[in-house]
Amino acid sequence: MPATGNKSYHPLSLSIRVYADGFSFFVCDPQTSSLVRGEHFRNAEGVPVAQQMMQELGKPDYFNRQIDQAYVLICSPSTRVPLEGFHRDEAEAIYAFTFAHEDMTRLRVAYTILPQLESVELYAIPRDIEETILQFYPTARFFASRAMLMERFLNYDKDVDSAYRRLYLSPEAGGFTLLAFDNGHLAFANTFAVSSTADALYFVLNVWQTLGLQAMKDHLVLCTAVDDELRKAVAEYLMHVDVLSDIDLFPRVPLTREKEVPADLKALLLNRL
Repeated sequence: MPATGNKSYHPLSLSIRVYADGFSFFVCDPQTSSLVRGEHFRNAEGVPVAQQMMQELGKPDYFNRQIDQAYVLICSPSTRVPLEGFHRDEAEAIYAFTFAHEDMTRLRVAYTILPQLESVELYAIPRDIEETILQFYPTARFFASRAMLMERFLNYDKDVDSAYRRLYLSPEAGGFTLLAFDNGHLAFANTFAVSSTADALYFVLNVWQTLGLQAMKDHLVLCTAVDDELRKAVAEYLMHVDVLSDIDLFPRVPLTREKEVPADLKALLLNRL
């Protein structure tokens, strides 16, 4: 992406998004909520991600005096617990129990508190990646990918027509998250790994029925990135299937129109800038 904006000096922020097959860097202007530059990096074969990230972070575009804060979005498996029952010293045990297949020696369990949702998102940061980032930005702040979008969906849900209920579908690598709210509170949140449209349809309709939603009245809300095949499949069973664009979810902000910036990172930036 080309650099944009003027060259006058003011502090910038660096946002790092870490996902299964790579990472991305985005430099933003907090004063205008606009993108200055961004770049995606795919994992290089035979090169550890932390090593590749260190090489890229050392470049002047991403490590310079003008960047005064770094935010890190971790796209890893996560789970959530009610805020009222959360104890920091139990976080690692809960995460390890939920994701028993993970090598916990390589991970540090972290959490993102979501007071509006009255919940805490538990996730894991690869230790080598965390150490690499902190070498360059010792005050970097880490967040769970899914948590940022959950906050944004809640705020959107509060602002729109309350005459009917909504089930939100947010796509992600290898599956999607389903969310529902009730009177400003989180009523349902779960993530499903799917490999086909048939599997996706099964989970959507199962959750729809579990929540007691009405096929002729209530709405399924799909994020922009949902493929057209799934949209057509659910439309055969549900009367109201809406598509929620980034502009709807993040109105009146220049960053919204940057198609290269994923929705979860926009949510992070707009929640924190």
